[in-house]
Amino acid sequence: MIDLVRELQGFGAKVDVYDPWADRAEAKHEYAIDLLAQMPAPGSYDALVVAVAHDQFKTLGIDGLRRLANEGAVIYDIKGMFPKEQVDGRL
Repeated sequence: MIDLVRELQGFGAKVDVYDPWADRAEAKHEYAIDLLAQMPAPGSYDALVVAVAHDQFKTLGIDGLRRLANEGAVIYDIKGMFPKEQVDGRL
């Protein structure tokens, strides 16, 4: 995940990382990134990358994820949690 964060930052993107299972202090110490303490506010993003397959994100569903994004935002599902016709791209 850190490689993806650094790559996006290299293109000038402002990147927020939210992972409810990750240790925020460890992420700061090991990778120098500040994890968000809570789920982002609705309408906060132009793009979302689902990079972990946690139950919290499965329960939120694609509609819940879309609410976090701006209208027309891109959602990329690295873990293949959602049907391909519901996202803009996936591995």
